[in-house]
Amino acid sequence: MTAKTITANPTDSTISQRISTLRWLLPIALAILSVIYQLGPAAWVHDNFSHELHYIVEILFYGLVGPVFVYMAVGQISRWLEEKEHVEHLARAHEQRLVSITTASADAILGLNSNGRIESWNRGAELLFGYSTGEAVGVSLAELFGGEAAEVESQWLIEEVRQAGFIRGHETTCRDAQGQQVVVELTATHLTDDSGQSIGMSVILRDVTERKRREQEIRRLNTSLNEQVAERTRELADKVNQLARANADLQKLDRTRSEFVSLVSHQLRAPLTNMHGAVEHIEANCAAMNPTCTRMITILNQQVDRLNRLVIGVLNAARIEAGEFVLHAEPISVLPIVQQVVDQIRARASNRLFNMPTKPGLPLVFADRDRLAEVLANLLDNADKYSSSGKEVVIEARADQVEVILSVRDFGPGLPSDDLEQVFNKFYRADSSDSQASYGYGLGLYVCRQLIEAQQGRIWAENHPDGGAIFSFTIPVAK
Repeated sequence: MTAKTITANPTDSTISQRISTLRWLLPIALAILSVIYQLGPAAWVHDNFSHELHYIVEILFYGLVGPVFVYMAVGQISRWLEEKEHVEHLARAHEQRLVSITTASADAILGLNSNGRIESWNRGAELLFGYSTGEAVGVSLAELFGGEAAEVESQWLIEEVRQAGFIRGHETTCRDAQGQQVVVELTATHLTDDSGQSIGMSVILRDVTERKRREQEIRRLNTSLNEQVAERTRELADKVNQLARANADLQKLDRTRSEFVSLVSHQLRAPLTNMHGAVEHIEANCAAMNPTCTRMITILNQQVDRLNRLVIGVLNAARIEAGEFVLHAEPISVLPIVQQVVDQIRARASNRLFNMPTKPGLPLVFADRDRLAEVLANLLDNADKYSSSGKEVVIEARADQVEVILSVRDFGPGLPSDDLEQVFNKFYRADSSDSQASYGYGLGLYVCRQLIEAQQGRIWAENHPDGGAIFSFTIPVAK
């Protein structure tokens, strides 16, 4: 069954009014025209021409004017009727389109009479509920809803539509032919005739069962996700608290370590200074020095110097890590510092040859003079320790527009490839066995890297193809 469409054609009343007007207007117009003719042209012809001519004019006037007026009136009525037919044709076409749309719509479209019973039932309703048109027509809206509260809901819906004119987006449940529950979204519109009397309402039902199922699934997933997020948030908060406690413990431990290192280092420097002074005093004032005493005093001096360098390295590392190391950078020349450090190394390694850089015209660098000398002393001391006796230590210098590069090459065994990066780590030694040929504590190169990087430079190690290791570092050119 197709859905009924109630339409009103305003053209009918308009044409009736026009014909009624024309029915009164035509006789009046003829009468007025006759009076004008008799008082004007007819009297003039009667007075100036013969009776026969007057009679002919009378016949022509009354024989032609009446038919002409009738012809014009009928023509006008014909045009009005054609206009009416055209409007009715357009209305029927529009009505047919609406009927086709309603019939073929995938949504269920119902027409209800004033008693709330179904009068029209489209194809979408058949697909949604499984009832044919014959089965559905005459059924009440309450029966379609089903359930205990269906009658109350249908009465409320009808009254609400009558008062408000429409209802949109109302969600409810219906029962299909198999008794299955169908969740629908309902839109209802009040229908009236030309006089404003209620003739029922149209109802559009859209199946939202799948949408509601997806919404429920989304709510379930959202609830699950919120629970998981809450759980992960609690776990994260616990981890953060644990990390905060661990960080506080580490900071406390680091402060304790720094204080201990500083205390021990300072406490060691005083007796080391006293021991060094005592050895110098014995060496200068002892009248009977035999070869054994001379050798022992030399060993004592070497070990005191070694311990003193260890204490200085520990103190420097502690100050760098604590951020207490202050640099005094200024534009300086590199070669005089190299010469100064080489002279200091020669004083305790008199048999070592040093190949000095000879390249003149190096630009000034922006660095801390004492810290640069400390880095060079550490690298030259390592080269002296690891180079074979009789081998020289080569010092090279080169520059570009940005930085000056200093390199120290020894002729020792070189470094394993895995140690080229790690050798600058704190307390790292390439040979950590008890049988190592040269003793050290793994602090010198660590302090060198910290000092060079603090002055915007770089430091690295590599092996020479002909043997030995090369330690290089850069210092920025002064601007």
